[in-house]
Amino acid sequence: MPSTQQVYTALSIISLGSLIGMGVAVGSGVSMMSFAMLEEEQKNKVAAASVAEKSFRPVASARGFAASSSN
Repeated sequence: MPSTQQVYTALSIISLGSLIGMGVAVGSGVSMMSFAMLEEEQKNKVAAASVAEKSFRPVASARGFAASSSN
């Protein structure tokens, strides 16, 4: 094999390796971002559920101690 062809072959292999590496890096980045987004959605659901639970307390608990026992 002539030396120029060996150089081209070596450069082709190096470039293919870098392309594969870039694909893996992009795929990892996308998966990390989607996992972080899913985690934030779960945190928001938990926070929304706790806010909803606090906002639907009975009105009787808003009155004083003496007023709540006169029912």
